[in-house]
Amino acid sequence: MSDSRRGASERSSADGPNGRRRRRERRASRGAPLRLARILLVGVVVFAVAVVGLAAGAVYALSRNLPKLGHLESSASAQTTEIYDAQGRLLAELHGAENRLVVPSSAIPTVMKNATVASEDKRFYSDHGVDFQGLARALLADIAAGRAVQGGSTITEQYIKNAYVGNERDITRKLREAILAWELEDRWSKDRILTAYLNTVYYGQGAYGVEAAAETYFHEHAYRLTLAQAALLVAVAKLPTDYDPVYAAGAARRVRNGVLSRMLAQGYISPAQAAAAEAQPIKVFAKPLSTASGPAAYFVDYVTQELVKRYGYAQVFAGGLRVYTSLDSTWQNDALGVVRSTVSPLDFGFKPSAALVAIDPATGYIRSMVGGLDFARQQFNLASQARRQPGSAMKPFVLAAAIEKGMDPFTTYYSSQSPVVVPMGAYAAPWVVHGDGPGGPETVAQATVISDNAVFARLSVDVGPANTVRVAHAMGITSPLAAVPSITLGTSSVTPLEMADAYATLADGGIHHSPQAVVKVVASNGRVLWRPATVGTRAIPAGVASTVTQVLEQVASRGTGATTAAAFPYPRAGKTGTTENSWDVWYVGYTPQLATSVWMGDMNANLPMNGAFGGIYCAPMWAQFTAAALAGAAHPDFAVVGWPFGIWAGAYATAPPLPSPSSSPSASAKPTPTPTATRTTAPPTTSPTASPTSPPTPTTPPTPTPTTSTTTKP
Repeated sequence: MSDSRRGASERSSADGPNGRRRRRERRASRGAPLRLARILLVGVVVFAVAVVGLAAGAVYALSRNLPKLGHLESSASAQTTEIYDAQGRLLAELHGAENRLVVPSSAIPTVMKNATVASEDKRFYSDHGVDFQGLARALLADIAAGRAVQGGSTITEQYIKNAYVGNERDITRKLREAILAWELEDRWSKDRILTAYLNTVYYGQGAYGVEAAAETYFHEHAYRLTLAQAALLVAVAKLPTDYDPVYAAGAARRVRNGVLSRMLAQGYISPAQAAAAEAQPIKVFAKPLSTASGPAAYFVDYVTQELVKRYGYAQVFAGGLRVYTSLDSTWQNDALGVVRSTVSPLDFGFKPSAALVAIDPATGYIRSMVGGLDFARQQFNLASQARRQPGSAMKPFVLAAAIEKGMDPFTTYYSSQSPVVVPMGAYAAPWVVHGDGPGGPETVAQATVISDNAVFARLSVDVGPANTVRVAHAMGITSPLAAVPSITLGTSSVTPLEMADAYATLADGGIHHSPQAVVKVVASNGRVLWRPATVGTRAIPAGVASTVTQVLEQVASRGTGATTAAAFPYPRAGKTGTTENSWDVWYVGYTPQLATSVWMGDMNANLPMNGAFGGIYCAPMWAQFTAAALAGAAHPDFAVVGWPFGIWAGAYATAPPLPSPSSSPSASAKPTPTPTATRTTAPPTTSPTASPTSPPTPTTPPTPTPTTSTTTKP
């Protein structure tokens, strides 16, 4: 066959059905890899989209229910309330189950920040809040175990966990931490994050935050932490129970030294600093600061009750308040020492109790409060809660009421004949009172100096018991007072705090200031919540207060309060009080700068203290405390203000004694200038009498109408 015919035959065969099939097979074999590649590419894209979608969905699902980061700092975590004295020294902390104190960055020392970073997150300053290697490693371990078994969190994530996410141990929590940590790093500086973290860490013993930890273990503020102390706190935070420095000092020291080694390796401290800190022993307090101990325990309890009344329990014990008080801690220590040294050696068949309250007359600020000697054993505050009969310490209120009505105590005479029998009407027996006077006419001033009950029984009737009650309440007594003649002998019960407050009104020229223990209350965010006013109100005219003070100066210098002279020979005024059978003994005195009430007796019952008088025990306590409190201060005289006396028309008043040619000047005469029968000095303008605050509920009702013989002593 020729070549032409053979070629045609081949073309004919190739163009036939078999040839076309073979060509299709060859083309199909060449296109299969391409189609497979296209299919794989589409699959990869679809898978990637699905993964991204799932991841985005997971992120959205994890983050959609998270609170806003802006709410982090206003977290509802409980914060500890702190109470400070007048000098800014910490008195006590109030908290519930959590002792949490939040402080700014400036209050946390650099050494504490460095120790924390070196031990907890050495890449803190270079990462973005998420350690991806650590996170991946932790997630793989968790997935393998089927539960959360490994940490790996950064400081930022730990803060998120402490303040926000919670402590549930699962994989979801880690992802939630990472999402919020990344977002937080975009918004906050590293120092702000570290400060927030250090304010939320749990350091054991109920202490949350570095400030609470420093005060719990070292009784110091955080800014005073040493290198060794900072490293110890970082160590304790790892496992607060296992490394508790109180009960596991050896383990705590070992871990602390490990923190120091990491700080050295990362260049935060020198070898010499590390060696010196490692050599330090573990020195911590076994107990945190407590309201149940310390010289100001009763005062702190008094402040706490006032705060709870105003803010409620939750705010006081979990609101992180900063409470600045009026207490002078130095004076408080002096007061406690004086009371303890006087009372401890005494034995009247029982150990007597005592109370002391000191008030600044110009403001009403309570400067000292001794409500007992052991708050842990006895929580009842004898200074503010114990209502006891004040005896003759009530006589100045009768005196003030009489002077206000025009009586001149230096020229008005009453008979001191004893006993005096005062009719009490058809339905009560006569009131029989025995006195200690000379028996003849006696000025009211002299009767006050020697505390003559016979004269004051007659004067009380002439003044009118209701007037005495009105004046006493205006001056600061808040307890119920029975408007009966025996009020002059202190038969209605009052507290030492009330008595100090009322006598402070005399010291401030008749201006009454309500007792204040709180200077200001500051919220955890620095906003001042409360600053109690110290503006007083006119209780009695200045001339009346001045005249009463002139009389009480004589009591303190040559009368029943003369025992004050040995320790405090400076201008002073006051009055003793001793009840029947010496159940209660008092001295309430004042200077222009300070008014102080002192009481002693049996806190549980009315038991006699044979031989005890206010001038023997309480007046010396007053003088010793006042001398210590005002040591180095000026001792000014009391201001003298005139008062226009009138003609006293008291039914029981009597004529002065007839002068004797050989008699010496009466001891009852007022120091020069000698008062005239009436004075023309205009009284100061007075404002309406202030309404007293509602009295606390009395522990026992007062005995309103004594009808038997009364032998109340000076």
